[in-house]
Amino acid sequence: MLPEFFIPGEAKCGTTSMFRYLSLHPEIYPSDVKEPNNFWRYGSSPLWCRQHYPFRWVRTLRKLRGKRTVTGEASPEYFSKEPVPASIAERCPNPYLIFLFRDPVERAFSDHHMLVKAGVETVSFEERIEQSLAWVRDPGMKEVLECLNELEHHPARYLLRGAYRKNLEPWLRHFPRDRMLFIESESFFENPEREVNRTLSFLGLSPMEKQDWPIFKKGQNKQPMDSDIRQKLQEYFAPLNRELYQFLGEDWSWSAS
Repeated sequence: MLPEFFIPGEAKCGTTSMFRYLSLHPEIYPSDVKEPNNFWRYGSSPLWCRQHYPFRWVRTLRKLRGKRTVTGEASPEYFSKEPVPASIAERCPNPYLIFLFRDPVERAFSDHHMLVKAGVETVSFEERIEQSLAWVRDPGMKEVLECLNELEHHPARYLLRGAYRKNLEPWLRHFPRDRMLFIESESFFENPEREVNRTLSFLGLSPMEKQDWPIFKKGQNKQPMDSDIRQKLQEYFAPLNRELYQFLGEDWSWSAS
């Protein structure tokens, strides 16, 4: 089987929790790993892009029993990688796309904390942001930044991956707007049941009641963000956020300053 829905990102925005909650629905048979990354690693390969998804006979048997089977996956690396939408469109022409976006200032800080904990990042958040701001403001770095954005780990990811409206462009070239659902991460964290059931409705599935909604991969023990760096990030992301709000037709009021 190939996915009927994707949660392409963004990282540190609640994709793991959303994927785990949806996986509890009786009609959803998800990928066997949360982040298969098939369409990033293998392009549109007809063989390798089918890894980690349920076998077709699962759907056949359930159909004989009068039960629907929907499969999907969540790979946050997809969102900012420009070739991925074309790869998905080639093999899955009309999927549902579920995007979770978090205040990019908080997303960047959480992302750095995660990478430090994983041993991938060795430079302080303040130093990394100062370096990244210098790069994005240098016209001579434009092509370099475009290449960096195709990598998983790079020094400017804390800024580039928060430019949600810009990173949406390749997706909009390949998929219609009515196949996309946009969820504010803060609203999802505040009321998981409401946002999960809104997602299930988008997928054409019945709602789900759950007593407990644990947050998966929640960051711990972060030191407060430096106030000067926070202000610089708020100023950098303010126009980018406005572009997103205009596209959505909704003001999420991130990092109001």
